[in-house]
Amino acid sequence: MADKEYRRLTRARMRRKGFFVSHATRSSLWLGKDHLLSIDSTYFTEEYKRFYFRDIQAITIRTTRRRATWNFALILALLFWLATLVYDFSTGPPPDTTEVVLLGISFLIIAVSLLVNNILGPTSTVYLRTAVQIEELPSLNRVRRAHKVMGIIRPLIVAAQGQLTPEEVLARMQEMNYA
Repeated sequence: MADKEYRRLTRARMRRKGFFVSHATRSSLWLGKDHLLSIDSTYFTEEYKRFYFRDIQAITIRTTRRRATWNFALILALLFWLATLVYDFSTGPPPDTTEVVLLGISFLIIAVSLLVNNILGPTSTVYLRTAVQIEELPSLNRVRRAHKVMGIIRPLIVAAQGQLTPEEVLARMQEMNYA
């Protein structure tokens, strides 16, 4: 049986291009023998970007406030539903069973979303830099996932480029300061 040419590093994730999006773009990251392949899919089209290990200059992982923003919005929604439920029980006749069940289900959906958001951990934005471009890798939108992928590709980048000793790094930094 033939070896697979690519290994999937991340599942397809929504690419953020603003708050309201007219079309959904999904992004995924794949590992080739000597490169990374980023795939952006929109309905019936796909865009491929290949990043060879020998060309990668830096990969930057920056934490974001996206998780905190979602937590804030979900907690507000939970408080709203809780206030609605308390109001229904405290005024007049007891609410009918259908209303209580619907409020309970929506409360549970929001609570589970809040729990999942926190279990997945801190959010991040990852940028890959080559000599000619800086590209965002939207499928690496959580810090834990980004570090896991870095653990896989770091040895491949070192194998393609070699590794500097600490003394060489210091010497190059000093050269840059005097230039």
